[in-house]
Amino acid sequence: METFELYALINQKRWTELLGALPIGSHTITFPSLADIKSCKAVAYAINSDKTGRRYLFSVNKDEKRVVVTVEAL
Repeated sequence: METFELYALINQKRWTELLGALPIGSHTITFPSLADIKSCKAVAYAINSDKTGRRYLFSVNKDEKRVVVTVEAL
């Protein structure tokens, strides 16, 4: 998926689709707001608890609204 497509999903707040589109590995993403980061994290942790075969880990820089999302296969 192209970068502009990922940011389109972010702007539309389509967190499940955004997370599902990320390949295994680490991805640095800048969000528009801290509220968006919290919302995306909540969806990711809900997916994690469902044990769907992927796990999402977040490292957040609040000042820059930048997140490193690490996607792991289980």
